[in-house]
Amino acid sequence: MKKQTKTSFFLFFCIFSFFLIVTCVSKKQIAIPGLAPVTFQSNEEELRIEEMHSRVFRQLGSYKGSEACYACHQKEYREISNSYHVHQGRITKDGKIAYDPSKAVDTGMYTRWYPLSNLDRTAEPEKHWRQMEAIFCAQCHPGGGVLKPYGMDVDCLICHQKSGYKGGQGLGRSPAGIDKHGKMVLSNGARLSSLMMAGAKVGGNMKKLDLSDIAVKAMEGVELRVGKPTPDNCNFCHWRTNGKRGTRYGLFKGSPTDVHYAAGIRCQECHITKNHQIGKGKILDAIGTPELRGTMKTCMECHGDEPHEGTNKDALNEHLHRITCEVCHIPKTYPGAKQINWLPGMDMEKMMKQYQWMMPIAKLFGMATPEKMNQQINDMVDCYKIMKKAGFKPVYAWYNPDVLCTEIPHPTGSREDNNSRITPFSVVETILFDDGTTTEVLDDPHGYLNGHPVPKAFVARAGGKGKKDTTLKQLHQWQNGRYGSAIIRKSPMYFQQFHSIAPAKDALTCKDCHIKAGGRLDFKSLGYSPEEIEDLTEQ
Repeated sequence: MKKQTKTSFFLFFCIFSFFLIVTCVSKKQIAIPGLAPVTFQSNEEELRIEEMHSRVFRQLGSYKGSEACYACHQKEYREISNSYHVHQGRITKDGKIAYDPSKAVDTGMYTRWYPLSNLDRTAEPEKHWRQMEAIFCAQCHPGGGVLKPYGMDVDCLICHQKSGYKGGQGLGRSPAGIDKHGKMVLSNGARLSSLMMAGAKVGGNMKKLDLSDIAVKAMEGVELRVGKPTPDNCNFCHWRTNGKRGTRYGLFKGSPTDVHYAAGIRCQECHITKNHQIGKGKILDAIGTPELRGTMKTCMECHGDEPHEGTNKDALNEHLHRITCEVCHIPKTYPGAKQINWLPGMDMEKMMKQYQWMMPIAKLFGMATPEKMNQQINDMVDCYKIMKKAGFKPVYAWYNPDVLCTEIPHPTGSREDNNSRITPFSVVETILFDDGTTTEVLDDPHGYLNGHPVPKAFVARAGGKGKKDTTLKQLHQWQNGRYGSAIIRKSPMYFQQFHSIAPAKDALTCKDCHIKAGGRLDFKSLGYSPEEIEDLTEQ
């Protein structure tokens, strides 16, 4: 009897503790949506198309997912289904979806960005990466491709819904769209929470996972307004890039962060889009789909080869031969990642099994709301990163945009290379375990060679301490020394800065760089001699 009493008390204590933890998370005030400070104009034809689509959806009863769009937009459906936004870096040699990642020839975000460690997907436990793709990556990717086997087809409204799509980042702070009255609609994170609940429902069993109703859930109670994508649609996913670069194209605390955004310029006006393939620049940290490099507009195409005017125009225009526009025209940075630490590991399979028994309790106490679930997920993910505050100074280095970096992203250029220009970067220190089998990595463990990162699921299992770092000793001893030669790497990753462009009046001036101490540019690290530095700087 006493044993039963103790068991009942323990169960009650667990439930009460879980309730307390979830309900006592940081209660940040949700911003009250106001009139959008920036509008993106629509012409009469676009307004007619918006009303026509609204009428169709009213006749259907609501948005039913891509099948509603497919009846009229079969060509567009095929285009987006073959786009890099859908295939997640999983394309075979003949351009088809590589459902087996070992057949993929493209390099997607799973290997180049999310882990920040260039992890080969085939080295990760299959249950882990499949869950990561379907339950985490799917919060941004519009469905189809590798997500289609789980019932998640292409969702057109991620890009084409003007009044805000439930989901996205920046919970309660990031604009998701603008309603017909001109007021901002803020994100509530419903898409991610729906995905997590779907994964929890089946305990991570991918054979039972069904994501077919995610698109419908994400549009419940939302005013349907179909039209050309606005930056809010793009930021639904690309809000995450702010953390890498410390720059953004949108709003920060209610004010525009980029002169082009403030002017109402849509993303696709520079990122030229053909057949639903969004144009790309030649940035350092994007090597996937190389055929799309350089398919977007450059600064010069709009502003000319000699954009500066006034008394110093000749000197400023001369700078363009060796300095990118962003050096002077990104005078202000926003919060960005300083360090990503993968030593605790991440076991997605274990996480889903835990969520499976926790979710009914959360629902019982009304804790399974998108807002509360997203806060919990953010708190969980925050254990991996340390942030830089707004106003941090970028790192400036030589970069040749025509040299493809296939290693851990770092500047590929030099002062001696006439095609290299000084370029601003946000540098993120990445800490991870490597299996220690690559001689070149052992010679320079904190360098840029890819090596063989230890899968994060195995790191978590070796340590088993939740948010606490797994020690090198624990990893060496795990599974009878499976990773007995593992080492810890601390490699900097360079993320190029290109948004947060300031108007000319707010750009850096000569004295911001050409001074003896405290200037923006470190001329010594850029390869200048003491004599040259003396000539380039003033008191």
